[in-house]
Amino acid sequence: MGSKRSNFAVFLIMLSVVIVFAFSYNAYVTRTVADNAHNYSQILQGYNMEIIEKVTAEESLDNWSSIIEQYEDVIVVIENGNDEEVVRSIGRTWSVFDIKVQTTFEYQGQPYVIKSSVYIFRDYIKDVRVLVRFVFIEFIIGLAALVLLFLAVYSVMLRPYRNVYRAIEEYDKTGKLKEIKIKGYAGSVYKRFVSLTENLEKEQENQRRIIASISHDIKTPLTSIMGYTEQLQKEGISKERQTRYLRIVYAKSEDISRLINEFDDYLSYNNKRELNAETFTLEQIKNNITDDFAYELENGGIDFGIHLEGDAKALVSLDKDKSRRVIGNIFSNSVKHLSGDRKELQVTLRSEKEKVYIIIDDSGEGVPEDKLDVIFEPLYTSDAGRKVAGLGLAICREITELHGGRIYAEKSRLGGLRVCIELERLRQM
Repeated sequence: MGSKRSNFAVFLIMLSVVIVFAFSYNAYVTRTVADNAHNYSQILQGYNMEIIEKVTAEESLDNWSSIIEQYEDVIVVIENGNDEEVVRSIGRTWSVFDIKVQTTFEYQGQPYVIKSSVYIFRDYIKDVRVLVRFVFIEFIIGLAALVLLFLAVYSVMLRPYRNVYRAIEEYDKTGKLKEIKIKGYAGSVYKRFVSLTENLEKEQENQRRIIASISHDIKTPLTSIMGYTEQLQKEGISKERQTRYLRIVYAKSEDISRLINEFDDYLSYNNKRELNAETFTLEQIKNNITDDFAYELENGGIDFGIHLEGDAKALVSLDKDKSRRVIGNIFSNSVKHLSGDRKELQVTLRSEKEKVYIIIDDSGEGVPEDKLDVIFEPLYTSDAGRKVAGLGLAICREITELHGGRIYAEKSRLGGLRVCIELERLRQM
């Protein structure tokens, strides 16, 4: 960002220098031309007075031509009161570079106007050289301005973006990101491209892993279904064995159905980035969790408890349906890994100055510490025998991040797994 500003500052300085120089030069040219025009006006006014003195002394208009022809450096025209041309000096006509002066006078009781003009640089070698110098300086200034502008544009925009284009073109051909050092805005653009590309590659790799995992998880129960179905087609199989085989086929079918439904839910929550958020207090969240899950958990022989720590009136923004899904998925994952005589599940709702926490502890098998960071990855499973893996915790992460929060896992004080949901606390109204 600093490099971008410095490049822009250099460009502004160069452009300012050119503008100041051009303005100064234009002021100089204007002043020079104005001085010359004033001088020539004074000269022409003197010529007019001389000519008037001479023509008014003549008895006839016929002699006026010979008088004005004496002034070779200027054009002289005399008109009568009706704007009719009486006499004109022989030579060139008026041009845009002429300085013109007119003076009125009377001759034999009739009004006349004498108009004289001179080409600013005609027959004045010094002034011609000045004109040539002006044109040359203008050409040099224009050329310098173009060169500076081109260098500035090339340095600030064209060269960095050309390097960005080459790097992107190489990535398109080789599939490898080239590490290049580009400063300024172009560098920020390339860094953003690299970040998006890496995220895309990560997502593609994640999708490939999900597909491979689903393929594996479907293939195992599907193989069993096909095997038992083949046995059911054989003659002489006992009724008892048929019933057992059908029960296995149905259980395996449920596994496949559950996996497909979870995958469909994962895609739904991953793609649907909308929230129907409402404001809840911690006390309301505690009551909602109790109403939704306490009865079912306690009937399942699980010691369930829920506690409040801190301000029970602390506010948090939640989508009620999605948050219920998060809590339900975490409970389901915990219950699945509870074993032995001690089955305990505890929820703690805690408020702090800027954060609100929903903490769920279980007394289950737990997760190795080196795996705590990956349990929210899609289709992660800790089952050694690789049973059908779930997407429940991955959905929890998607929904929590959609709320602007964070979800992570720790070792539980109950010996199993602790899942922590961290959310922003709203200001009290």
